Amino acid sequence: MSNDDLLKNRDYTLIIARSLASRSEDHPWYQEWIEAQASIIDLGKKCQEFSQNGLTLYEASGFLKKYEQTTVAQLANLLQTNNSIRTVIPTDINLVEAIADALSHYFQRKTAGEIQPKGEIIVVILDQHGIDGIGELQNLIVKATTMMEKNEELGITFIQIGDDAVTRQFLTGLDDGLTQVGAEFDMVDTKYWHEIKRRSILQFLFDAILD
Repeated sequence: MSNDDLLKNRDYTLIIARSLASRSEDHPWYQEWIEAQASIIDLGKKCQEFSQNGLTLYEASGFLKKYEQTTVAQLANLLQTNNSIRTVIPTDINLVEAIADALSHYFQRKTAGEIQPKGEIIVVILDQHGIDGIGELQNLIVKATTMMEKNEELGITFIQIGDDAVTRQFLTGLDDGLTQVGAEFDMVDTKYWHEIKRRSILQFLFDAILD
């Protein structure tokens, strides 16, 4: 099987979870989001290329928004809109709610025989998250692994923009601790923006499946 064959016939979900603070132009992560946007759009284009059903997008900042069977144009619009601090009133990041919905949607479609043959990749892009939600996410993901048939079927990759230490601790706990709390597969991978921008988009997607 070629590398491209590994990525074809999958569904792709992107979750954008940007904090209110990073939308201020004087915040150190603001410029990182600006620099990351071209690569995120390239990622969306590649996912769209491999998916027959378009992209599923979540905006997980404040009130959760979901866009199904959409295109990279919607992703670009979402990223552009998120550059403005005036576009968001709530400050919470609804990461647990977004991932719970994405996993539930996947397994509902799997039961109905509506998923793509090779499964799905979920990419979460965030800059800040409190450590308090790690238990909820661990439970969600551990439960999901019990419903999987093989490791390559479903993967969640987190990309952290910025250098928030609490968020890094949060992501490291998800990446390294799942099998210790009962997960049947290690389906989570974590990356940092500084790593991603030095890799090709294809390599990133391969890593999302195989790491």
